[in-house]
Amino acid sequence: MEYLIGILPLKDWWYWIVESIIFTTICLVLTRWRSISKRISYFYAIASLGIVELVSLGINHSFSPVSVAAVTLGLFVIAMFEEQRFYSEKKNEQKIKLLEKESERDDLTGLLNYRALSQEINRLANNSEIHNIVIGALDIDHFKKINDTYGHFVGNEVLNYFSTVFREQIHSAFPKHGYVYRFGGEEFTIVVSNHSLEEVYQLLQSIEKFFNNKSIVTKEGMKLTISFSCSLTDRLNDELLDTTLKRADKMLYGVKNNGRGWIVTDQHHQRPQKPSLERKINNNY
Repeated sequence: MEYLIGILPLKDWWYWIVESIIFTTICLVLTRWRSISKRISYFYAIASLGIVELVSLGINHSFSPVSVAAVTLGLFVIAMFEEQRFYSEKKNEQKIKLLEKESERDDLTGLLNYRALSQEINRLANNSEIHNIVIGALDIDHFKKINDTYGHFVGNEVLNYFSTVFREQIHSAFPKHGYVYRFGGEEFTIVVSNHSLEEVYQLLQSIEKFFNNKSIVTKEGMKLTISFSCSLTDRLNDELLDTTLKRADKMLYGVKNNGRGWIVTDQHHQRPQKPSLERKINNNY
């Protein structure tokens, strides 16, 4: 364009090569400058392009109203388009993050789902600051009987109530290190890092007592007392977290096959004596 409008003759092509090298070098420096935002980098690049061009015009004694206007107005137009592109990219990134966040949440309970669990397992496995990981598998006892006796709407109320209590208790006891996931149906998973299995076990016992002592009052005024079965296990050294999760799940089935309503861990295997949920449901009905 400079050649076509007569700013520079064709014989001065090497000026364009030098300009390109200088501008490319500036852009490479800006891409490695981590302390400034991408938006600021864009405008520094545009400003440097103008400075390089004006210096080139000065060296060639080619200053004129046309040449200066071409540089300044052209860069102004570029800056306007870059500003619009920046906001468009930022808006798209926000939409993508929102969609990703929504895709990691269970629609009914608002808990993190299996997709989020898989990502968390990968993150923890690659984090050198994590020194201990406890994984727990949980199941609401006799949930099918609740659905069959009271209906699925009441079952959804139970799921929401159970999820809310667990999320609040786990997040309060282990902030930034404890998470609750809905694994599917009435099955849940907890992942607690940098805390001992005994700490998690003690908390779950207190949650169990809470459910035993406080009934759920449904929207229709029915009172239900629920319990849960749970298995807790430590991740062994260099063990894949998927393997830990499978072991916890296998331990949970052992609990369910031996009466439900209790917590088993790698150290605690004795089943406490207490009334079963099935008798509680029949008494409340």
